[in-house]
Amino acid sequence: MKKQKQLLKGLTKQQLVRIFGVAVVSFVLLSLLYSVGLFSNVEVKLTDNLYGGKRPLDNIVIIEIDDRSIQEFGRWPFSRTYFAEIVEYLHQAKVVAIDVAFFEESTPVADQKMAEAFADAGNIIIPVEYTTFKKVDGKVVGDQMLTPPAEIRDSVMDVAYVNIITDPDGVTRALKLDLSDEYDNFAVKAYQYYWKKEFTRKDSRFLVNFVGAPGSFKRYSFADVANGNIQPSVFEDKIVLIGATSPDLHDDYFVPTSGGKAMPGVEIHANAIQTMINKDFLGKEPDWSVLLKIFLFSILVVGIFYYSPVWLAPILNLVALIIYFIFAIKIFEKGIIVNIVYIPAAIIVSYMGVVLYFYMSEKKERAKVLGAFEKYVSPKIIQQVMKDPKALNLGGEKRTITVFFSDIRGFTTLSEGLTPEQLVHLLNEYLSAMTQIIMKHDGVVDKYMGDAIMAFWNAPMDQKDHALLAARASFDMEKKLKELQAKWKKDGIPSFDIGIGLNSGPAVVGNMGSYDRFDYTAMGDTVNLGSRLEGLNKPYNSRILISESTKKLVQKEFMTRKIDKVAVKGKKEPVIIYELAGSFAEAEEWYQPLCDKFEEGVGHYFDKEWDKAIHCFKECLKIRKDRGDGKDDGPSVTFIERCEIFKKTPPPKDWDGVWVMKTK
Repeated sequence: MKKQKQLLKGLTKQQLVRIFGVAVVSFVLLSLLYSVGLFSNVEVKLTDNLYGGKRPLDNIVIIEIDDRSIQEFGRWPFSRTYFAEIVEYLHQAKVVAIDVAFFEESTPVADQKMAEAFADAGNIIIPVEYTTFKKVDGKVVGDQMLTPPAEIRDSVMDVAYVNIITDPDGVTRALKLDLSDEYDNFAVKAYQYYWKKEFTRKDSRFLVNFVGAPGSFKRYSFADVANGNIQPSVFEDKIVLIGATSPDLHDDYFVPTSGGKAMPGVEIHANAIQTMINKDFLGKEPDWSVLLKIFLFSILVVGIFYYSPVWLAPILNLVALIIYFIFAIKIFEKGIIVNIVYIPAAIIVSYMGVVLYFYMSEKKERAKVLGAFEKYVSPKIIQQVMKDPKALNLGGEKRTITVFFSDIRGFTTLSEGLTPEQLVHLLNEYLSAMTQIIMKHDGVVDKYMGDAIMAFWNAPMDQKDHALLAARASFDMEKKLKELQAKWKKDGIPSFDIGIGLNSGPAVVGNMGSYDRFDYTAMGDTVNLGSRLEGLNKPYNSRILISESTKKLVQKEFMTRKIDKVAVKGKKEPVIIYELAGSFAEAEEWYQPLCDKFEEGVGHYFDKEWDKAIHCFKECLKIRKDRGDGKDDGPSVTFIERCEIFKKTPPPKDWDGVWVMKTK
């Protein structure tokens, strides 16, 4: 609650209007996309995943013309005498709907026998099929069609069109009920004769509520039925559909529940009939409902950000997203298809918009804070310029310097837990304190890079002890950080650590930029290595890492520990890195034994004596835990992990001990 109040107080009326403006922009954008049908294909594809999971009715069965039937009765089409025999066998069925094309005359004897069987049965429906279509008053209807011979057509209970229409993406999701004024849809006709009632729908597009994957309905092979292997009583009072399931007969279609496998047309009719019997009709929510929800969810996201703590807002938005998907699944079971693209999109787009707004606001505030630090340019630079105005000219000179880099560990995580105002205030206080220490030790603050600081010594003025000044400043910064951490803890602000890298060597120093806007800065390999050293603190779990050149310049006053031989990213030649451990005057008794044991472990490591090395590094951990500050020794932990890796996967025979860094 306290964080919420802080957030409320931190927003001005203008900022509040802008934030809710994000919701309005999100609504307008998504409404326009919805109105033009963008992502409609994505919408239907996602909705396809909601189909299925239903139990097929027992009173709908399929007699399939499968591969086994073709093998047994020979080349398709079968003799129509087989159909005559099948129909006689199905005399107990209530409706027999045959999804087979009898569009051409066969032998007179076979046609007559089948027609007589159809007439005697009195429960047969056969298909007609439209081959061309036309538009009438903007509606697509059938034009030319294929029909059975008159003798066969007149012998059956009824005739219906069997056309199955696919959507633009090649998936069949619905039956078209208005292709013809003369004939009904095949599945509709079977349903009407079964229930002895009319079937009417206001909409001409009848969405089929598919029960499951292809093969869900009970199937019997045409061959088994024709050979009398199935008891006739199995079909008593049922709707029997006869149709092709063999892939060679090419009567199959992809449906929402296909799962990569096409469904025979005869089974699509079965699914449609079950939808009608169970009244599992599907309907899409109206456009006004979609637009209203886009607006409400856009506002909801902004409201969550406005009233929730920063860390909780993304969680609540994710929960809202999950709840909506659960709602979509449950309401689908009730026969309503809700939009599952644009409402989640409203949540995501609004969320990203608000995050972007806060990011830009934070970036603007950070730039404002960092701009204020320009007054911390070293007075010695100003004095140098006053003595020699030519120093303002672009260019530079080559000098030996000690370069300093520092960076906050886990800054991204830290920033996510703070409001923009808190973050800017924290950076302001931290950078001010660290800058003052650098200035105290006669350093030049080169630049701020977000939470990172770059500084250097021995320019523009000569400083014989430049490396010592940088080392002293580094330890004073650590001491000051502990003081700040104690203060921040009282204010409820999480603490953080920093990593520092020092390197000494030649660099080009001077004013660089355009004629009217330039910075006094340093550049070169020495600077680049200093930056890499700072970054190496993370993999080694260390605090201050220095190069061998810096180590030589500070070793009379400061204790150091040899850490490793590494090839930093972007460089082929390896460098030896050291940990700066504090001055001899302030060093604790446990540190020298730790260094000795660590150096022994590193020696075993370079000799590929992994177990001996691990033993030494574990001794280092024990020394620091029992006799030191009670913390884990980061470099020792890192080397133990490496040794364990090398025990399983040894390095090549020509390995020279150099650890190659893949990242900066």
